[in-house]
Amino acid sequence: MPGFAQLPLRVGVVAGLLLTAAGASALAAEERVGINSAVNPDATGAPPGAIARKLAIGQDVIFNEHITTTATGQTQILFLDESSMTVGPSSDLTIDQFVYDPKTGTGKLAMSATRGLMRYVGGRLSKTEDAVTLRTETATLAVRGGSYLAKVDSDKTEAAFLYGNQLKVAGAVGNPQIIKRPGWGSTVPRGGAASDPFRVPPQRLAQDTLQLDGRSGSTGGATVIPTDAKVVSSGVPQTISDNLSGSVQQAQSQSGTPPAPQANSTNPAPSPSIVNTVQSTATNTGQSTTNQPAPLPFSTSLADLNTLMRTHFNATYIGSASGSVNNNGLTYSAGGSFTSTFNFGTGFGTWTVTNFDGTHTFSSSGTTSLHNTANYSFSIVQRGVAGIVSGTFFGPLAAETGGNFSLHMTVGPTYSVSGIFSGKR
Repeated sequence: MPGFAQLPLRVGVVAGLLLTAAGASALAAEERVGINSAVNPDATGAPPGAIARKLAIGQDVIFNEHITTTATGQTQILFLDESSMTVGPSSDLTIDQFVYDPKTGTGKLAMSATRGLMRYVGGRLSKTEDAVTLRTETATLAVRGGSYLAKVDSDKTEAAFLYGNQLKVAGAVGNPQIIKRPGWGSTVPRGGAASDPFRVPPQRLAQDTLQLDGRSGSTGGATVIPTDAKVVSSGVPQTISDNLSGSVQQAQSQSGTPPAPQANSTNPAPSPSIVNTVQSTATNTGQSTTNQPAPLPFSTSLADLNTLMRTHFNATYIGSASGSVNNNGLTYSAGGSFTSTFNFGTGFGTWTVTNFDGTHTFSSSGTTSLHNTANYSFSIVQRGVAGIVSGTFFGPLAAETGGNFSLHMTVGPTYSVSGIFSGKR
């Protein structure tokens, strides 16, 4: 059965029913701020004055609820303004304030966290400056029209901007840092100021994303698990966005329905190439990956880059891409195949992600200078799509490449992606 990150169909059904059904909640309308749209126990929520309860898909989240997860817990809150907060393992989050007028799309969402890893994807409220904030023991984060990752402990807060207009990071002293470049972040120590923005290593983003994505075999807290065949027969793929074409084909065959012809698609775990590299590096150095983070591969040295440039070396990289999708208010994880070509002599490269979310192809190309750095960036400019790619070459003689990308559709319904990619030659 699919895990936490592989439930867009079922999460979409729950979200659609519970967020639009009038009077569906037994709680007062002003207390209800959203629902738990995905859960991996152990995760608990304690409403004000009530005993903590195990979270499960479809439960209401209410004002001032205190949400905690263990080392094996995860949950995702889908708010009434169609924003979402994914809460990773060993985390602690409280919904301090939620005011929302659906007619005007205005209001305020204030949250506080004492520990853990979280990812926020903006909805209608985040389109207004300072309307969505996260307060920690060391920092205050305010996002506008976008998404960010936050890693929180008692000594510091680390924030990474994924996409959108901007992320404001403020500490106890000094001026706030305004981050507008996807893949960049800031760190705030206890009692200190927010650091100057810096580029967050793609591998760190990949490791954090893995902690927020799901695990095979998880049930989302549901006592009765809907089968893939039941999802297909319910007509869900005809009413909401369906990116799990492979699962749909399998379910159709199980239910006796002839599968429709479809292109081959996958929904891989984030950046397996990067993850495998991290794991193999740890193994080769004799370090355990159980209780400590694996070391990250080094960027390609300038000496190696000069060798590649001098010989006009051509490379083709093949791997995968994955990311968080906002599809007209429905948020989920999706993936696709990644390919890239690069001529180190001319600095000209191409970047392509195909079959993303089962249907989309995104591409970019350009010329970049590698004389002083192993980093590169391209703008995504294609019909109906705009965005940016930021990457780095890793290992001896640029054996691998990886990075992050963010993009949005410029026509039609809202569709935006913030993701990571990696590949080997």
